[in-house]
Amino acid sequence: MHSEPEPSTGALAQRSEAAPLSQQHLTLTGGVGLFDHSARDPFPASAGLIAGVGALLLSAVVGFVLFSMNPAMVSGKAGGTANQLGAVAAGGATALAPGSPAFEGAQIIATKPCTGCHTIPGVPGATGQVGPNLAGVAGRPKIAGGAVNNSGPDDLKKWISDPAGTKPGTAMPKVPLTDDELNKVVAFLETLK
Repeated sequence: MHSEPEPSTGALAQRSEAAPLSQQHLTLTGGVGLFDHSARDPFPASAGLIAGVGALLLSAVVGFVLFSMNPAMVSGKAGGTANQLGAVAAGGATALAPGSPAFEGAQIIATKPCTGCHTIPGVPGATGQVGPNLAGVAGRPKIAGGAVNNSGPDDLKKWISDPAGTKPGTAMPKVPLTDDELNKVVAFLETLK
């Protein structure tokens, strides 16, 4: 005769001693040994969906509020006064003769950190939004937030060569330029009227 072995001290034996399997309300759902335990969960099954949708909506609202509070995002320009922000010229900067000081000034600017902070017409890659747009800078009576007069190339040169000395507390850094480079950069900026 072939007899079945008695269950030993395993989990099945302990469970069967406590209550018959039919009274334990454990149903198999999804494969061998996978029991449905949703009745014992502290949260309903839809709680995760509700929390996820709520978090998504909250993120969208916070993003919209931050976007709308930032004047640079709303206007598309870095913050500043009206005389700091020039409109981009329709055709960009005027054509510069190769080899001219203004042409060389544009090339010098393209190699300096100016392009990371300013949008500068005629300089490829100069699309920064931190500082003011330099379109029309030569035609502005004041620069540096209205703190510095701009009556010609000498004023621009003074500002670029020592921003903190001209306007204490400015965020504009002093960019190391030789006198020749500075003259060429100013010659280029003077074309932006």
